[in-house]
Amino acid sequence: MASQQHRMFLDDEASGISPLRSLDPVPSIPPVRVLCLGATGQSGSTLLSRMLGRLPGFVVVGEVGRIWDKGLIEDVACGCGTPFRSCRFWTRVGQEAFGGWGEIDVFEATRLRDAITLKTHRLPHAAALPFILHPGAWPSFREDLMAYGALLGRVYRALDRVTEGRIIVDSMKLPGHVYLASTLPGLDIRVAHLTRDPRGYAYSNTKWIPRQGAVDGAYRARRSPGKSAVKWSWCNVAFEALARGGTPTVDVRYEDLVNEPGPTLRRVAEVAGVTLSADDLWFVGDGEIELVTQHIAAGSRGRMATGPTPLIADDEWRRSFPAQDRRIVEALTWPVRRRYGYCSSR
Repeated sequence: MASQQHRMFLDDEASGISPLRSLDPVPSIPPVRVLCLGATGQSGSTLLSRMLGRLPGFVVVGEVGRIWDKGLIEDVACGCGTPFRSCRFWTRVGQEAFGGWGEIDVFEATRLRDAITLKTHRLPHAAALPFILHPGAWPSFREDLMAYGALLGRVYRALDRVTEGRIIVDSMKLPGHVYLASTLPGLDIRVAHLTRDPRGYAYSNTKWIPRQGAVDGAYRARRSPGKSAVKWSWCNVAFEALARGGTPTVDVRYEDLVNEPGPTLRRVAEVAGVTLSADDLWFVGDGEIELVTQHIAAGSRGRMATGPTPLIADDEWRRSFPAQDRRIVEALTWPVRRRYGYCSSR
């Protein structure tokens, strides 16, 4: 009966009913539970998501907003090691969501995602956030938002069915993605707002890192320390604003996750409505965790690791970040970083 009502909901959505309008959820269908990670890049989100995926009742699926380009266009490997289009798990999700991935225009889906984060408008991502919450102020933006919201809603509901109602851990991170997810009907969105010392984040952005799935010689985009500092500040302020708007949120520091993994995971699980027992954290050892293969779409190379994995804080910036660059980051992030305990200049 529940699966038939799920299908009725999807049929209504396909008929043109706005996925963003305010609707009372169908009483007999429990909402799809999603725990979104909100963060900048290079913040430890892959580590946190993988640890959450080991908890009972949770499943980690990676960066849902990148399945269109990284998964379906570039066919980058899933966390299981299989190319995305060949992965049995993601094939089932595509079948549940759309009758198969071949039934959607993945290039249009990518365009829609980029449009709602203003990438195609060459405007700062932050400028999109008020329009996501109040789309009527920009009619053309609203059309793209509705279309992309419908796609995301179908993917989340398909993941819910394939994983039999487990809490979906989505590590997409981008504020625009999380803001949009928080508006979709039928979803119960909770947020783990992850921060890392801005000096560590800025230093990571200066490194030359080979880009996944690209030809030799292609590297991940780099940022100057100043630009990293500005992004770190507005991104964290954006998630603070979302929490003030009523989205259940827990603040998590990367440094605490590495140094005190058990208590940190307990706090994150609690925001999702789950109380952990000591036995639930059996995979957390003394200074290491036990990782297993997981179906993670997109994300850093850390999604492929398995077996005993050391929990060591990445603090190379303390030794290698030039003093002048560090001072720039400290000056530009001071008003925000002090709220997260990053007050020291050391």
